[in-house]
Amino acid sequence: MIKHTLFLKWWLFMSMAMLGALYLAGNGWLSTMWNKDATKLSFLLLTIFTVMSGWCGYKTWTLSKFLDNDQTEDYLVEKIEHLMEVGWFTSDLCLSIGMIGTVIGFIMMLSGFAGIDVQDMATVQDLIKNLGIGMSTALYTTLVGLGCSALLKIQYFNLSQAIDKARK
Repeated sequence: MIKHTLFLKWWLFMSMAMLGALYLAGNGWLSTMWNKDATKLSFLLLTIFTVMSGWCGYKTWTLSKFLDNDQTEDYLVEKIEHLMEVGWFTSDLCLSIGMIGTVIGFIMMLSGFAGIDVQDMATVQDLIKNLGIGMSTALYTTLVGLGCSALLKIQYFNLSQAIDKARK
């Protein structure tokens, strides 16, 4: 019998996520995102995702260890289940931060129209530059917020399923 199957599911998922992150970093996506996201909220989201994934991995390891030894103490299961709410909250927080970045990006985009003089070519060029920065900020924060939220929800769903299984 394979031990720690619950933790191995989490480890496989995180290994795939890390391979994806290494692929994106190798293709210059992270450096492009650093240059294009004026708020740097995308990197805040990636940090939150990394910390909460590690925390989920620790809780998954703890529950997996007890499930393999048939020691499903109600106290441990209830404690992990109660603390799991932090993970669900954080996944929703990632969505919210991504949407805040979207709004900030749109504000950055539209603020360039305030003092535009269409006769002056320099102000039009500045407007186009501000439109690009604002749009890239909006899109990067939205993409990273949605991605981090979805990946966190998958991890916490796996842990939630194991808790339901332990209670039966």
